[in-house]
Amino acid sequence: MRAADVVVVGAGHNGLVAAAYLAKAGLDVLVVEAYRTPGGMTSTNPMEPEAPEYLINEASLQASLFRTTTIDKDLKLGSRYGLKQRVIDPAHVQLNYDGSSLALWRDPRRTAGELKHFSPHDADALLDLYRVIDAAVAVGLPLMQTHPTRPALSAVFKTAKAALKGRRELSAIAHWATSSHAEALDEYFESDVIKAALMIGLPFMPFNADLGGWALIYLGVLSKYGVAMFEGGTGSFPKALIQCLEEHGGRVRTSSPVEQLIVENGRVTGVRVKGGEEIYARRGVLTAFSPASVLTYLLPKGVLSDKLQNRVDHIPTKGRGISDYKLNLALSGKITMPLHEKWRGDGLDLRLPCNSYHDYQQTLDAARACARGDVPEHVPGLAIAPTSFDESMAPPGCDMFWFWTGLTPADPRIGWDKARDEITETVIRDSAHYYNGIDKFEVARRPLAQPDIAERFSAIDGNVYHVDPIITRFGPRRPAPGLAGYRTPVPGLFLSGSGTHPIAGINGLPGKNAADTMIKFFRRQDKQGKARSALHEARARAGLGRG
Repeated sequence: MRAADVVVVGAGHNGLVAAAYLAKAGLDVLVVEAYRTPGGMTSTNPMEPEAPEYLINEASLQASLFRTTTIDKDLKLGSRYGLKQRVIDPAHVQLNYDGSSLALWRDPRRTAGELKHFSPHDADALLDLYRVIDAAVAVGLPLMQTHPTRPALSAVFKTAKAALKGRRELSAIAHWATSSHAEALDEYFESDVIKAALMIGLPFMPFNADLGGWALIYLGVLSKYGVAMFEGGTGSFPKALIQCLEEHGGRVRTSSPVEQLIVENGRVTGVRVKGGEEIYARRGVLTAFSPASVLTYLLPKGVLSDKLQNRVDHIPTKGRGISDYKLNLALSGKITMPLHEKWRGDGLDLRLPCNSYHDYQQTLDAARACARGDVPEHVPGLAIAPTSFDESMAPPGCDMFWFWTGLTPADPRIGWDKARDEITETVIRDSAHYYNGIDKFEVARRPLAQPDIAERFSAIDGNVYHVDPIITRFGPRRPAPGLAGYRTPVPGLFLSGSGTHPIAGINGLPGKNAADTMIKFFRRQDKQGKARSALHEARARAGLGRG
């Protein structure tokens, strides 16, 4: 535990993905995690101390992008280490106050069929939008799966081929991707139900900001790959990764918060954990949490150049006016949804999808209130009863309730102690109209507002994306110019996590890409080292010096 080829700091899913690939490549890998259990934002743990007999997914829930990757196949997570994922269809449902609803099915035609009830015009417009977005996914996805500044030729070829094939859609792609989120929705649709559904779950950029329309690309991922959940909770993902890592000789050490990166002669050579213990990294250190936290607090001052330090200081983590909030509720009974299930009449279990249940105007108003520093009158977000997917997460006859929103104020004027309570009461009040019993069965609650997320997950400003998800902070600018290629200008230091290319969410691509970068770099180092050794040996045989 005192030395390894690679020390990975952070046992979230990206850190563990990278560690598993590195160990599989033959490197000695040690993962150190600050919290008492691994998993980071994919943790599933007992709800201690409030209700220890209940299990909660502490942050994330749906694996929205994992199915776009080869990680499951590469690491044999399902075939060898027991990871079980199941596609949720529909993944999302928009619930209206009057009992009506719109399901977002994986098949766009099925969604359009439901949308005809509200607007025949919008049903056709939705299929038109899908044609544009599907072309955009084909163009963009290969570049997500490769290095952001030195993309593989195969990825570039796939992108070029997709652009040629979808050339008729390129103009439309450019139009909606550069429009604001609200502008794109207003241009395509007239009914509230579809506009609200496509806004509430995607508050990446301010809704009126240009370039915000790109968020709708999620629809293309939804239709092409489907959205899955892991049996046993999101924690099943890091559990399988750890089994893979350990089988290849790696290990994980928890309750070991790193206080500083050790730098010798300009090179990162290890980490110092709380209490003063130093762990040596023979080949390099990979950090897999908020890059702004790493480069601001762990890396000693003066190591980065003034120019790079300035870029780090300006990594945006709280510039959108909105922030994230998460609520878990342990319930003593089963919540029901008779009003909306009766209206549908198709037997769909509405407790299983991620539901949204505020209208379009309420969502726009919430964003404006947040920008003013006010707690919104309504807090739109996504809700689900995880026990509808896996009953083992609560005692028999009981439920868990999970709620997430990206529409809470970044700087509440009343302070976070009051704002946290106000947001929580608002969420429970509004949810009670849709989930019968939620306000009667409460056993315990676990709200996580911005400062709580920051403390629990070591993310500056409680930013679950680690870097504001604005379009100018993707690819070669994520997290900042000069720091986007996983390998940093500081020898021995590598970056991964949600704040690196391509994106946040449960997908593992930042970890996979970082590991690929490290493995290739180490192999080049080894070849150069062998070449130098052979040259020195030849010169020695010839009676020459080492100069």
